[in-house]
Amino acid sequence: MFLDTFVKGSRFVDKIRRIRFLTSDIAIVVAVGGTVMAGQSDIDPERNSIHMLVAIKQNAKWYFTAFQNSRAQYTGRPEQAQELTDEVRQLL
Repeated sequence: MFLDTFVKGSRFVDKIRRIRFLTSDIAIVVAVGGTVMAGQSDIDPERNSIHMLVAIKQNAKWYFTAFQNSRAQYTGRPEQAQELTDEVRQLL
């Protein structure tokens, strides 16, 4: 129940950075994302994330079969953290 309260009213924005096709029916997707918390109008940099998904094609349709999500940590590299925030902020 805590999670429902925490994210209720929040908005997530994401962007695909690259897609790598392993075969014609399997792809790895790398994306980045940011969260605008409820009652806010800007990205919360502490919640920026990097995603990796595995997609497979079955019956002419693409499906995600795996999803991995990590908080973006740029310890000692504040300029890269800011670059990611600026990148996802453009999606607002």
